[in-house]
Amino acid sequence: MGLGGAGSNAVNNMIASQLEGVEFIVANTDCQALGRSLAPHKITLGKDITKGLGAGSKPELGKRSAEQQRAEVEQMLQDSNMLFITGGMGGGTCTGAAPVVASVARDLGILTVGVVSTPFRSEGPNRTRLANAGVKELAKYVDTLIVVPNQNLLALANKNTTMLEAFRYADDVLLEGVKGVTDLIVRPGLINLDFADIKTILSDAGRAIMGSGISSEEGRARKAAEQALVNPLLGDLPTESAHGLLVTIRGGEDMTLFEVDEIMEIIRSRVHDEANIIFGTCYDQSLEGSVYVSIIVSGIQTDVISPPIGTAHAPLRETHMRTEGGEFTAKPKSEDEEKPAEQQKGLFSRFFSL
Repeated sequence: MGLGGAGSNAVNNMIASQLEGVEFIVANTDCQALGRSLAPHKITLGKDITKGLGAGSKPELGKRSAEQQRAEVEQMLQDSNMLFITGGMGGGTCTGAAPVVASVARDLGILTVGVVSTPFRSEGPNRTRLANAGVKELAKYVDTLIVVPNQNLLALANKNTTMLEAFRYADDVLLEGVKGVTDLIVRPGLINLDFADIKTILSDAGRAIMGSGISSEEGRARKAAEQALVNPLLGDLPTESAHGLLVTIRGGEDMTLFEVDEIMEIIRSRVHDEANIIFGTCYDQSLEGSVYVSIIVSGIQTDVISPPIGTAHAPLRETHMRTEGGEFTAKPKSEDEEKPAEQQKGLFSRFFSL
């Protein structure tokens, strides 16, 4: 379920990717934006409050609008096993409506995962404050919460990166999370999981983070596993303090038992003995010659929501990412990029070369 403009865009991205076993819903206070959604199920929030003109960056209007449509939301969610809620925090609709939708899902006994973004620093401290308050409120009602800081998109960009490409990276965090869960259930494989296994890791899990990796090179299993342990948007996965890990391994029919074992050994070496690890494998003909690994790490300990103003980005290890638009590799800074800012050419040389 996508809330607001950012949530609708994320849902459109998933629909374009032709995910299996998923139903799509969008809800918005802006009727014009709602009309641009590809989702088959749409809810106009606060028809008598905002008159279809949006929440005006006021979370209280977003909350009241969602409460007004609470019965409609409840009817739409009936018989759902699991709900992903997505949107951008800091505006009016998602910030106010997401906790309401999550509370409806909790009352219905639905396993609920929130995947939300927080603003760029350039959007100002007030929007960041609203976003952080919205994240904290949403955390009260969801089972698992993944927060994607938009500020970190700068670490993936160069001077030629378009806005559309940058935001697609963020949307792909949700896409890979949903796909990682649904593939374990709906796709054929040697090690399939049922919904009870998914609930074991994600139910009442608190904050979470995810990563994914893919490789078709020599040593592809090791490389895919190592890539999955570093998310270029969210940073290193804090597996050492995790309570649970949900691992999805996908590949063509040429994927070997040895490769699956190698992947799991690498991941297990990064977690403590008490962590609950559940993994499954599934076949994907489009991945013939490649191995893909997706990891959701739940129950992590963190108080960080948005990077504080003035925070610099720490260098990441070389990271590979696959998106609808293709594949790219984010590499650590070169020696030239470590020079003082006044000696560098352009804004993005502070971060990464792609």
